[in-house]
Amino acid sequence: MSADIGPLELLPLLFFTAMTVYVLAMGSADLARSLIRLAALAASAACLGVWGVAALSYESWGRPVIDEFYATSIIERHLGALRSGWLLMTLAVVPAAFALREAWLLKTTR
Repeated sequence: MSADIGPLELLPLLFFTAMTVYVLAMGSADLARSLIRLAALAASAACLGVWGVAALSYESWGRPVIDEFYATSIIERHLGALRSGWLLMTLAVVPAAFALREAWLLKTTR
């Protein structure tokens, strides 16, 4: 990584790329697209989880991570750091559950 862009500043790009890839790969049930959907869901859950942990640690190290992304910054302003952290952690469960469902479907169909 360069000095200008830190790895945590790429979270919004990773999140939206993962969600876009998931939507584009939804049309087929072959093995490659199932693995792509699984990876995309895992990446989006990881991003939401990192944002949740950053919001819970807003005062110590999470401020730059939360303030870098406009959506998380708005959530933090409206709900406060603690509530937005728990909201983002709860939202991280949704793609994780879909990833587990995708893995289970992949296992049962193969």
